[in-house]
Amino acid sequence: MNLELFANELLLDIFEYFHAVQILRSFQGLNRRFDTLILTHFQKHRFDFRTASKKDFDSVCEINLPLIFDQISSLGLSNDDEIPHQIDLFRSYGWKLDQFQNLSSLSLDHIRSGDIVCEVLCECPQLIHLNLNSCYFGGKQDDILRFVNCVWSLPKLTYCCLNMSFKHGLTMPISNNISLSLKHLSVLGVSYRIDQLTQLCEYTPHLQYFTFDLSSTRSGEEIKKSISSITTLNLVFVGTQHGIIENLLKHVPNLCRLKIETMYLEMNGHDWEHIICRCLPKLKAFQLKMRFEVTREKHRKELLNSFQTRFWLEEQQWYIRYHYNLDDSSKMICLYTLPFSFSYLDIFFPIHFESTCPQDDDDNQYLSYNHVQHLLYRSSLTNNIIVSNLHFSNVTQLSITLPANNNLLFIMKKLDRLNTLEVSRSKSMSNVDAQLQLQNILDLAPYICSLRFNSWREGQFQNQDSLRTGRLTPIVLKTRLIRQVNLRGYDWWFNDEECVLIRDSSLMKSCEVLFIKVQNRMNLLYLINSLNNLRALIVQSRDDNWTWNDYSSST
Repeated sequence: MNLELFANELLLDIFEYFHAVQILRSFQGLNRRFDTLILTHFQKHRFDFRTASKKDFDSVCEINLPLIFDQISSLGLSNDDEIPHQIDLFRSYGWKLDQFQNLSSLSLDHIRSGDIVCEVLCECPQLIHLNLNSCYFGGKQDDILRFVNCVWSLPKLTYCCLNMSFKHGLTMPISNNISLSLKHLSVLGVSYRIDQLTQLCEYTPHLQYFTFDLSSTRSGEEIKKSISSITTLNLVFVGTQHGIIENLLKHVPNLCRLKIETMYLEMNGHDWEHIICRCLPKLKAFQLKMRFEVTREKHRKELLNSFQTRFWLEEQQWYIRYHYNLDDSSKMICLYTLPFSFSYLDIFFPIHFESTCPQDDDDNQYLSYNHVQHLLYRSSLTNNIIVSNLHFSNVTQLSITLPANNNLLFIMKKLDRLNTLEVSRSKSMSNVDAQLQLQNILDLAPYICSLRFNSWREGQFQNQDSLRTGRLTPIVLKTRLIRQVNLRGYDWWFNDEECVLIRDSSLMKSCEVLFIKVQNRMNLLYLINSLNNLRALIVQSRDDNWTWNDYSSST
């Protein structure tokens, strides 16, 4: 079929299924109509370099970007292991962000220096959206403050998401600058203390939407002044003192939406009802997820009954569900409001559910798990009863520990969007069973492009031949489309012979990015000279004396 026969609207819809580099390499220069459509596309969609190969990146920066840079409204750059120093490469072609006059949104991934971020942000004061993902900042506390001041000084910044971590001992400071534009703020990976929030809101007076972690709050710290601007609050809290939560919520009187995730915090329905009725008169939406220990069946029943009062079932119609593993000695339960509204869920089979929802069946919309994107699956094999009312239609990342029971295969049949698989194996599992189960998973998930081994332990082997076979179990897997393979969690340092087997395996046919541990650097020659699609090789060598301190000192 001739694409030129398609309407412009349909072609623009098709463009949304391609990465930015793919669009330019496939369609730019065909004719004037396609060039105009490409400009229209990038006025509304991100120009994302974060998945580009070095070859494509160089080509686009030199050839394509000069033709469209003044139309780009959103840009993504990354310094991760696949494309290290991408920002420096971007600048080496003479590009600076102040040349992108229509740029309003910027995403930066895996940056390991606050100074680099500040240099970039100084070139684009017109930003409205800023997203930092998986960034790490070492240095000193003053460096963190300088970075925060830089963000708060952007005069038009309205939406800001900071997903980052700091060197041990560094904390999240409050800016010395006042931002009159910032309304939506998410800070993930680092936490605030509750006694910082008053000053934060004084320096961010129009803040309406706030996502943050309150786990670093210590006993005795509290907020003493109401924060009237905040209407939406997403909160993470790890701790046991529900007085901290109550102290916060009684100082946000205009809160309309509350989403909260806690760990170890024991609060029942009566506790939450008391706080909501007393402190949050304007609350319209309440989304809750709690994980804590309940040791006795009697206490679990009392917990369920506390969410079955008139307030929960009739006035608000907020229903809850909880589940726990029948064999888990820790007695941890996971309790959440329905429908489940969080992106991460840990399921440990065999599992038992209880719910206050009036119709706890497959067709009930309240039982949807459509928000789950990352599913962690574990099982003990004492029970193979299938739980049929678990539907994870939007999961893109699955983390599993083998062995698995029949529920995994049932769930896998519905994971059409799964693209990332992280797999671990218990020490007691046989090599044959591990290989069969992992192969079955790959057969049921044809769109997986990233495979990571997290702790693939050696079993108990009878002789050296079976030992080597066991080590190489994943290498004989049959698959075609996996683009990224991470063998660093594999508990072994590969030698020459094993690198040859890796090179010749079907697992490597489409591999572009490989993470591996080797006995010595010379082992890599068998991979570098033969894997034609390989564009990034991240290696840990046993004969290398390198440490993480070396990495930190070089950034």
